[in-house]
Amino acid sequence: MRLKPEFARFSAFLLDCDGVLWRGEEPIPGAPEAVRALKASGKKVLFFTNNATLSRRGYLAKLRRLGFDAEPGEVYCSAYAAAVWLRNRVRRVYVVGEEGLVEELKLAGLELAGPEEAECVVVGLDRGLTYGKLEGALRCLSRGALLVATNGDPTLPTERGLAPGAGAILAALEAAAGRRADAVVGKPNAFMYELALREHGIRPGEALAVGDRLDTDVEGAKRAGLAAALVLTGAAKLSDLERARVKPDFVLGSIRDLFE
Repeated sequence: MRLKPEFARFSAFLLDCDGVLWRGEEPIPGAPEAVRALKASGKKVLFFTNNATLSRRGYLAKLRRLGFDAEPGEVYCSAYAAAVWLRNRVRRVYVVGEEGLVEELKLAGLELAGPEEAECVVVGLDRGLTYGKLEGALRCLSRGALLVATNGDPTLPTERGLAPGAGAILAALEAAAGRRADAVVGKPNAFMYELALREHGIRPGEALAVGDRLDTDVEGAKRAGLAAALVLTGAAKLSDLERARVKPDFVLGSIRDLFE
C-alpha cells in the first residue's frame, strides 16, 4: 500500500477511533491494514477518542483486540485530557461517568468525593446513568462547583447506529443548573490535540487529523492548526459539508482512501 501524494507529505497521522477505525466492537473494513501501512511507511500514528468510557490502558487493549498496531503512549482519550486539565486546578471531584474516566482521574492524583465535598463535577459518557447521579451532580453544582465535561458529542456511532453521547448528559445538567459548562476538554477544544503534539514533539504543519465529525474532529483540528480529513464511515454525511462552518481539507470514503 502506498500513500497518495497529497498525504505522503505528512509525518504524523492523528486518527479518531469511533467512526474512523471502528463502530462499536467492529473494525471498519480496511482500517487495521491502513494503520499498519502508515506505520510501515515510517509515519507517526496517534489514536484519539472523545469517548471517556475507557482509559488509555483500556483503549490500548481495545485497539489491539480489534487488530490495530498500537503502543502505549500513542493513545489519547478525553478521560486523560480531562485529568490533565484538572490536576492543577482542583483536588476533589464528583464523577458522572464510567470506570475509564475514574481511572484517569485517580492516576492524576484527584480524589473522588460526594456532592457535599467535591469542587468539580466531571461529566463523561455514562451508560449506567441514574437519576440519583444527576441529582447528586446538581447538588454539587448548586454549591458553586465547576462543571467540566470530557466532550460535548451528542451522539456516538455504534454497530447498531447512533447512540446518545456524553453531550446529551451534559445538556441535561446544564439545563438543570441553568448554566453552561466551565470547560469541555475534548474536541473541538484543541487541548487534546495540543497535548499530543507537545508530548510527541510534532509541529502542527506536519500532521493530518482524520475524523468522522465536522463539529468535533475537523473543527478541533483547525483550532490546533492541523490539516483535517473527514471520513464518511461514521457520523458525518457528504451532504453535511454544505452547511458546515469549518470545512475539511480532504474528504475520504474511508481511512483506506489515504492510499492509492
